[in-house]
Amino acid sequence: MRLRLDITNTQFLVTRAAEPRLNFDTGAPRIDPDSGLALHSVQVLALDETGGEVLNVTVVGDPKVPVTQPVTVAGLVAIPWSQGDRSGVAFRADSITARSAPSSAGSSGSADQRGK
Repeated sequence: MRLRLDITNTQFLVTRAAEPRLNFDTGAPRIDPDSGLALHSVQVLALDETGGEVLNVTVVGDPKVPVTQPVTVAGLVAIPWSQGDRSGVAFRADSITARSAPSSAGSSGSADQRGK
């Protein structure tokens, strides 16, 4: 079961760059069967008004987003899993793309960049 998450008021920041997801048995990159592209895992900090959580999110292809980059996460789903005596929640997204940092009056150099 995939549970679509409402992330309307959530901001995301990359905390570890994308790494290929590997097949545990062979060490080869895991491939998305629909697109034929390699799966990657990106660690992000999800922030909202209640605080923050670090999530490892799987996405198709390398999103090429550096650490500390604010990003937009589209189509985030939680996938509960259980394997023997272990269980958890995996996260998958349709895409992770870079976004501009929000402008604020207190940010360094923002006034100069606007020509004020």
